[in-house]
Amino acid sequence: MNIAVLSDIHSNHTALEACLDSFKNKEIDAYIFLGDYIGEFPCPERTLDKLYALQKEMPCYILRGNKEEYQMKGIGGENPAWAPYLSTIGMIRYGFRHTRETDLSYFEKLPTTMRVEFEGLPALRICHGSPRAVREDIIPGNPVNEEIFAEVEEDYILCGHTHRVVRVKEYGKTVLNPGSVGLSLDGSGCAQCMILHGKDGTWEPEFLSVPYDISKAIEEMKSEKLYELAPYWTKVTESLLTGGVHSHGEVLAKAMALCEEQTGVCNWPEIPEEIWKQAYKELFGTN
Repeated sequence: MNIAVLSDIHSNHTALEACLDSFKNKEIDAYIFLGDYIGEFPCPERTLDKLYALQKEMPCYILRGNKEEYQMKGIGGENPAWAPYLSTIGMIRYGFRHTRETDLSYFEKLPTTMRVEFEGLPALRICHGSPRAVREDIIPGNPVNEEIFAEVEEDYILCGHTHRVVRVKEYGKTVLNPGSVGLSLDGSGCAQCMILHGKDGTWEPEFLSVPYDISKAIEEMKSEKLYELAPYWTKVTESLLTGGVHSHGEVLAKAMALCEEQTGVCNWPEIPEEIWKQAYKELFGTN
């Protein structure tokens, strides 16, 4: 039994294609997708159409991530008061404009966690963030893990959201995170995914780091004008593709801290572009 596990594609259909191609000679029996299909890259409909097509061909277990929930809530809708805050809201707005009604209906039907069973093998608890919250990170060594895992019946937990590969056993649970297909945080610029090999009553993960044409992804970001729609957010995306280590969350936190220092208050998404510029320069040493 071989199960392909993918998470955090973030609209990077070029990276997704590379991962799917890498599975062609692996005798995959089923696919598990852990959420965040749309996000930092252009043309999310291309990623979603690949997902829909694969579902027709293979058994697939598919979860909803926080990025899908943003679109379900309409956060990217036309709010004129947010128009000046391009780097904060730009990519969510882009995703909103490219998310079809059929996609939204699809997201609404997806669960955020699920028990998955295959005959003769331990049951899997799959989730995006944690089994109890779509945006809660499972980080090895975090004391809160004991509380999270106490609520989980299954011995194996598959999660995503952090964009980092994890294999750890804590409090009697084996936690596996395949990393991110679309935007890994390990500095390699590769797409990350995993194959779970089920044999002799146990699961053994094989973590894959798949090269793909990064220049193609960047050129598409340019042609879709993401650098104008979400300037500094997109610069962070390019940095991560080309070996950078500062995540969007880290840069956003820096920008919000600077905003509060300079204005006395910072309410998301109201972060001026000049403050984004300062945060970016302080972390990256350049404008």
